[in-house]
Amino acid sequence: MPAKRLLFAFFFGFALLCSGTCLFAQDAKSSAGERRTARVQATYLAHLVRFTHWDQNHLPAGNDAPQIVIVGDDDGGFVESLEFLLGQGGLKIEGKQAKLIYFDRSREAEARAMIRECCQLVYVLPSSSITVREINTLTEKAVVFGSGKEFVTKEQGDVAFISSRNRVKLVVSEKYFKRTSPKLSSKLVNLKSVVEIIPNPSRVAEPG
Repeated sequence: MPAKRLLFAFFFGFALLCSGTCLFAQDAKSSAGERRTARVQATYLAHLVRFTHWDQNHLPAGNDAPQIVIVGDDDGGFVESLEFLLGQGGLKIEGKQAKLIYFDRSREAEARAMIRECCQLVYVLPSSSITVREINTLTEKAVVFGSGKEFVTKEQGDVAFISSRNRVKLVVSEKYFKRTSPKLSSKLVNLKSVVEIIPNPSRVAEPG
């Protein structure tokens, strides 16, 4: 139990710190609540990345930086929150500082090309027209994040953020824990108060 408490504190303590102290300038169109949610989501994403393993053949060659691609129009300050964490050295993939690349809806063709070329994580903002199925045809190297429970249960994404009673929770597909790469540490299964695990559809369909 002490180890579980330590993991919980490590994983979520910085989220509370960030939501309370990272008061940098953000888009005036977003409300204070949206900005806070964006900061917490960005922090959760950074910690999930820290607990994820990629095989060497799913990482960039040589000294090239691992890449995080954000697609869709961002009105809530999520991209800026990630950029802040990046500037603080808090966004690393397999120990290497990640590179953040943002494509709004007008640049989705460029986003598809980048996903196909090489990226380790794709975050699909709600306004994006790019689907999980499409991303999976372009690459097998990337974890796919999005918003809303159906992003995992119906669209087959890996992780989704949901907001409930002023709290941000994570919906995580079981396949993210079960595959070889990219693979999320099973330690996160224990954080049931904030993480909901969605069984792999193929497992659900197996005969009793």
